[in-house]
Amino acid sequence: MAFVEDLPASLHARTPEIGRARWELAVWLADHGGRRTALADLMGDLGMRLIGADVPVSRIAVALRDYHPEFVGRQYNWRQGRGVEQVDRRYVQVVNEVYAQSPIRVIADGAAALRRRLTGKAAQIDFPVLKELSADGVTDYVALPLLFSDGSRQFVAFASNAEPGFRADQLAYLETLLPQLRQRIEVEYARQLADRVLEVYLGSYAAPRVLGGEVRRVRGQAIRAIVLASDLRGFTHLADSHDADTVFAALSAFYDAVAEPVLGAGGDIVKMIADGILAVFPLPEAADAAADCAIACGALRAVQAAHERLSGLGPQVLPDGVEKLRAGFALHAGEVTFGNVGSRARLDFTLIGPAVNEAFRIEAMTKTLGQPILMSAAFAALAGDTAVVPAGVHALRGVREAKELFVPADAPA
Repeated sequence: MAFVEDLPASLHARTPEIGRARWELAVWLADHGGRRTALADLMGDLGMRLIGADVPVSRIAVALRDYHPEFVGRQYNWRQGRGVEQVDRRYVQVVNEVYAQSPIRVIADGAAALRRRLTGKAAQIDFPVLKELSADGVTDYVALPLLFSDGSRQFVAFASNAEPGFRADQLAYLETLLPQLRQRIEVEYARQLADRVLEVYLGSYAAPRVLGGEVRRVRGQAIRAIVLASDLRGFTHLADSHDADTVFAALSAFYDAVAEPVLGAGGDIVKMIADGILAVFPLPEAADAAADCAIACGALRAVQAAHERLSGLGPQVLPDGVEKLRAGFALHAGEVTFGNVGSRARLDFTLIGPAVNEAFRIEAMTKTLGQPILMSAAFAALAGDTAVVPAGVHALRGVREAKELFVPADAPA
C-alpha cells in the first residue's frame, strides 16, 4: 500500500466518536441493504461520511469506463456543499491533451497512487486540473486506483481544503477503505451498466423486462400501440457500390436521423433491420381519445422531423460518395405483442402481430405513391381529421382487403 506503514496505528481513531463513524462508514459500504443506490447519491453520502470520520475531504472524483456507443467514460464529481456533477466523456476526448495531461491517465497506466500538495514549499502543480483546484483553495490531492474484478483500473481522487492537507493517518485510512469502496462502486456501476447496455441494444421497453426476468419463450404481452415502419431507399445499390465502412456510416446517419425524434416523442426503437427500422409508440391500455390523439400526433411530428432531418443531411454528416439519403415511413395502429421468440439458446425480444406486417406493407406503398409518409385508417382515426388527408384506397401485398391510406395534411399535393 502506498500510504500505510503501520496499519494498526494508521487506523487508530483519535476519539471514540471518530472510531464509531469509521466503523459505521465501513458497514455502510459493505451492506447496501438490498437496495440499489445511484452512484451520484453514493458519492454524496461518501463525502459527508468521510468528513464525519475525520477525513477533511472537500472534493471526490470517480472516473469509470463506460460501454456506450457515444461515451467512453463517466465521471462523478462531488464537491462539498454543491452536490454531485455527472460528466460523460465522449470517445474523442480520450485521446486529446486533456486526458494525456491528467491524473486519470497516470493511474490508468499503472501508478499505485498519485499525491500532490498544492500549497507551501512542497507544492507540485504539474497537471492542468491541479491548477484549477489550487486556484479554488484546494491544499492536497490524492488519486488512487479502483481495481475492478475484471482486471480494469478505474479511478478515484480525494481533495482537501484543510491546512496543511491530509494527515498520514487519514491517507492510510482512505487507502485501507479502498477494497470496500471498490466493491460497492463496482456492484452499483455494474447494475447501471446492465441497464444502460441493454437499453442501447434492446430499447427502453424491452430492456427492463429482460432484466426483470422475462426470459422464457412464452406468449408475450399484447398492447395497443402505434407502429412505425421505415425503410432506407436504394440500400441494395448503396451496398453494392460502396465499401463496408461507407455503408455502415450511411446506415448510422439514417438511424440517427430517425431515432432521435422518435425517442424524443416517447417512442421506442424495437429493431434496426439492415436498412429498416421498426419502432413503437405504446398507447394507454384502455382507449382514451385525448391521450391516443396526443400520442398519434406526437408520432406523426416525430416522423416528419425524421424525414426533414434525413433530407437535410449534407457532406458534413454523410460519408464520401453518398450524396443524399431517402426513406419511406409508415404509421399504423393496432394490437401488437411484445415477447421472446427464438431457440432455447438464443432469444430475441421483439414485436409481432398483423399490425406490424401491415405497417411494412404500407411503407412499401410509399415508393408506388411517391409519398415519403403514409398512414393507415386506424392511425388516422387516432390522429384526427386535421392531421391527415386521404390518399385513396390501395391493395397491399399480402393483405386480403384493400386499405384506405392517408398522408400528412401539410404534405405537398
